[in-house]
Amino acid sequence: MTSSFDELLPKIVDHTHSVESERLRCIASRSRGFKMIAAGFAILVFAVLGTLSLHVFVSAALGVLGLIGLFIVHYVFVTTPYQVFRGHFKSHFIGRLLQSLADDVKYHPFGDESMFAEYESSELFPRSVDRKTIEDTVYGRVGKTDLKFSELHTEYKTTSTDSKGRRTTHWHTIFKGLFISADFHKDFRGTTFVRSDVAEKTFGALGRMFQKPIFSSLQLVELEDAEFEQQFVVHSSDQVEARYLLTPSLMEKMSTLKTRFSSQVEFSFVRSRMFIAVSSTQDFFEPDLHKTLYDNQYLRNYVEQIQLCLGVVDDLGLNTRIWTK
Repeated sequence: MTSSFDELLPKIVDHTHSVESERLRCIASRSRGFKMIAAGFAILVFAVLGTLSLHVFVSAALGVLGLIGLFIVHYVFVTTPYQVFRGHFKSHFIGRLLQSLADDVKYHPFGDESMFAEYESSELFPRSVDRKTIEDTVYGRVGKTDLKFSELHTEYKTTSTDSKGRRTTHWHTIFKGLFISADFHKDFRGTTFVRSDVAEKTFGALGRMFQKPIFSSLQLVELEDAEFEQQFVVHSSDQVEARYLLTPSLMEKMSTLKTRFSSQVEFSFVRSRMFIAVSSTQDFFEPDLHKTLYDNQYLRNYVEQIQLCLGVVDDLGLNTRIWTK
C-alpha cells in the first residue's frame, strides 16, 4: 500500500504488454471501421439519389438497409473492439495493480450488486433509488482492515405533464462518486453522520439554524474543534458516543482526507463500519485509448487513483485498533 511507483513498476510492467497490444488492435480496427463507414455512406448517398427516378419506395428501402449495414459495421469494427480493450485493461492492468497494493483483492470491473447493500446500510442517502449504476467494485484488505469501494451513481425520477398531456420523465442524481465501506473495529450503539457543512459555509453563523434536524431523532453534535466545525456538521442518535468517537486525531484526519479528495465528502458510522461517500464526476479506472501504457506518467496516474482509494485506511488510522468490538 505504501509502495512507491518505482517499486510497483516491475510488478505490473509485464501485464502492460498484452494491454498495449489490445489497445493497438482496437485503434487499427476502429480506423478500418471509420474508413468503411465513410466510404459506405458516400456510396449509399449516390445509390439513393440514383434510384429516386425509379421509385421513392425503392430509394427509401435502400437507404434503410444501407444505414442498418453501417450500424453493423460500427458495432463490429468500432464499438466491440473498444469494449474488448476496456475489459482487458481493467482485468489485466487495474486488477493486477490492485493485487499489488492490497491483500485478498476481489475486483469486479463492471460492478457488484452487493455494494448497493453497503450504500443502503450507510443511511447517508435515505431517498429511495429508482435507478443505479455500479462500476469498479473492489473488495480487499489493507493491513488489518477490511475495505470495500466502488463507483456508484444513484438516481430518482420525477414525471411532469405538459399542457397537451404529454408525460416526461426526469432523472435526478442522489449520489455520484466513490463509495467506501471500511471496518471500524467497533460496535456502535448509535448512528453518527458527519456531513459537509453547506449551510454554515453559505450563511455563516446563521447557517447553524438550518443544521438542527426537525423531523428526526438525531441530535446536532456541537464540537470544540472550530476548524472541523467549519467543514462538517455532525448529527448523531447518541451524543456521548459521537463525542467519544470523534477524537481530535480522527477529526484532523477526516479534514485531511476531504482535502486529499478535493471534493464533498460525507461519513457515517453505523453498527461496526465507517462509510465514506466522495462526490465526484470523475470516472475512476477508465482507459484512455489514445495513450500508450508505456508512458510512465500515464501509469502513475492510475497508481495514484488506487492509492487514494486504498489510502483511506492509513489516512484515518483504521489499522491502529484503539477500540475493540
